[in-house]
Amino acid sequence: MTLNTSSDVLAAHLSGEAVLLNLGDKSYYRLNETAAAVWSGFEKGESREQILQSLLEQYDISAEQAENDVNRLIDDMKARKLLIESGD
Repeated sequence: MTLNTSSDVLAAHLSGEAVLLNLGDKSYYRLNETAAAVWSGFEKGESREQILQSLLEQYDISAEQAENDVNRLIDDMKARKLLIESGD
């Protein structure tokens, strides 16, 4: 399975943060720096593993903590229909 950003979501990147607008339900989300980095990775078509590696290179965080945080963020974004799964 591949995760992709939903075509119903508009994103604006602002000085280390991001703002998302889900056009489907008119919900607005503000992402902090790390969540914005994860979103940006998915926008670029990166895999979950590539995004994790990038976070480990950019931030002083353990691999276990990064994986837990990214998994929690992905689950939340999928529940809010910001990220969608597609079969490969």
